[in-house]
Amino acid sequence: MKRRLAELVDPDGALVLNAEDPVVAAYAGLGTAPSVLYRRERPMPGGVGVAHGWIVAAGVARLPLAGGGAAATGPGGRVLPIDELRIPGAHNVSNALAAVATAMLFGVAPDAIRRAAANFTGVEHRLEEVAIVDGVRFVNDSQGTQPDAVVAALHAFEPPIVLIAGGRDKGVDLGELPAVVAERAAAAVLIGESAPHLEARFAAAGLARLERAETLEAAVARADDLAHDALAGTPPGATATVLLSPAAASFDMFADYAARGRAFKDAVRALATARAQRRDR
Repeated sequence: MKRRLAELVDPDGALVLNAEDPVVAAYAGLGTAPSVLYRRERPMPGGVGVAHGWIVAAGVARLPLAGGGAAATGPGGRVLPIDELRIPGAHNVSNALAAVATAMLFGVAPDAIRRAAANFTGVEHRLEEVAIVDGVRFVNDSQGTQPDAVVAALHAFEPPIVLIAGGRDKGVDLGELPAVVAERAAAAVLIGESAPHLEARFAAAGLARLERAETLEAAVARADDLAHDALAGTPPGATATVLLSPAAASFDMFADYAARGRAFKDAVRALATARAQRRDR
């Protein structure tokens, strides 16, 4: 379906394609519309990429409706530094490259692109930082219902990570997820109908610390304990991450993923309040 859409793009439009994805990259040249390819390394001619810590462009041509001609950039094709992005993970660098390429096609000025990218903090329920409580970062990725999304989330943060996962099984192949969980997570707290299945798969992959919780609130509390355990012996100022990225649908316990995400945030706020009250006594 996506290939057919690529074939039908108007000649005065453009395709913005991920050069690191062999399937998507092969859409270049299918129809009559030009292509802008992006990748997380030096850009191809006419594309967008990364060089010396900056998102850079190499002769991206504006659309006819934007006046045509080469899109403006800073010196050396620079658009913005990678470290100004406020969305975590290498996959979000790719997303930013696609957004930059699209903006350049429409003739948006590089300083405007830079301001917009630097001010974008993400969307609710997708790698949404909820709070940092006593050295533990809580991240709401309730939309992470597919295994590949959870893999990306686990790679978006430095260990130690405690994963909260589980819900209604979507019947999809977990793929590399168990191995990545065993590699990246210090522990996992599992909830919902798929908890037994996930527990068995994660344990078989080598994850030693696995627990179950009956409610999301209990999972948050237990994950917080496990995160503090994982921080023991780390340098002062180190941070652990509790990541809700379920790899499952929400319908066994919640109306939808948004309700699950809101419940997670409520549980984190309650935890933070309880901690603050204990400190004030």
